[in-house]
Amino acid sequence: MKREKEEVAVLVRATPEKSKKDGEGHAVGVIGINRQGELLRLYPLGFRYGEGLVDFRKNDLLEVTVTKPEHDIRWESKKVLSHTNLEKPLKEREIKELVLPLVTSIEKLNIEGASLGIVKPEILNIEINVNSTEAYDRQQYFNLMGDFLEKGEKTARMPVEIRFFFRCEGEEACRGHRIILLDWEFNETVRNIIRQVHEPAAVEKKIKEHFSDLMKERELYFIMGTHFTYGTWIITGLFCPEKNGKIQSILSGY
Repeated sequence: MKREKEEVAVLVRATPEKSKKDGEGHAVGVIGINRQGELLRLYPLGFRYGEGLVDFRKNDLLEVTVTKPEHDIRWESKKVLSHTNLEKPLKEREIKELVLPLVTSIEKLNIEGASLGIVKPEILNIEINVNSTEAYDRQQYFNLMGDFLEKGEKTARMPVEIRFFFRCEGEEACRGHRIILLDWEFNETVRNIIRQVHEPAAVEKKIKEHFSDLMKERELYFIMGTHFTYGTWIITGLFCPEKNGKIQSILSGY
């Protein structure tokens, strides 16, 4: 099978999942953007918990050797054979220059048959469901998110589920969307909030305050991806450049 090399800037680190080939190993997926301004879904990028979490962060530039995946027909998806962190993270303005030309609407993405995209939302409401305030370690929380992705919303629950009601900015045909957020970094923030406060109402209040503070000085873009099995849209990540163009801080602080 044909192999290709790509340089890809990391936009989203997907929730780590247990490796099916190695019970001790884990794999993480990435949504990234190449120098040609193309969005790519890359997986699996392996790691072990005992050897450090993941050797790259948002905005890092990776060199990946990829091929076509065996069972994923989504044209943006690539199977990663190897990856190297080039230790040359792109600056915020460089990421923004690549991202802005791709901003579109879910309506247009559906017409194009795309499974990845970027939208600028007009937030109508935020729905927060606190299903559990039990303190989970990072690996437990990852496993719960993985179960949610695998089994779907009808049969699995995350400790805290955040859904946005929004319209796609500038899209007359948009009648609004209600979509769950599965951003790794933001959910790490949620996990840390649960460790600090235990009442569901207090958890919800803290999350809304965090998001409100974030939006005071930042723009908001949703990085969208479709579910592998169900084809439904998920907010896989947040891109939040500061309105004055300063460098974006990492949402979860790690």
